[in-house]
Amino acid sequence: MVQLLGTNLKNNYKVIDGFSKLYGLGKHTTRVMLNDLNIGIDFRIKDLTQNVFVKVIKWIEKHQIIVETSLKQKIIMNIDKLKSIKAYRGLRHSYNLPTRGQRTKTNASSVKKLHLRKK
Repeated sequence: MVQLLGTNLKNNYKVIDGFSKLYGLGKHTTRVMLNDLNIGIDFRIKDLTQNVFVKVIKWIEKHQIIVETSLKQKIIMNIDKLKSIKAYRGLRHSYNLPTRGQRTKTNASSVKKLHLRKK
């Protein structure tokens, strides 16, 4: 098992599946990264050397992709900003309701129940 940017990657994963487990990297971005670094998609995580992982980290920094904890912190800061300016979406977040216009009369009842238990 390899740890990269705080995420454990299992050795038997294919490279494209393993790197897309990183929070903030999807399949498309991973495929672009592997093409730029000339790494085959059929390789397994266990077949890669330490130099490849260093190249991956440098590629992520070069393209200014925000991943893992910094991305999670940024999302939390954005939600807190919406709450502090009392925007509609911020209020929906603070009341633990759907924020993107979903129906709440019938569909969000299970979400409401889960949030009531947390308090």
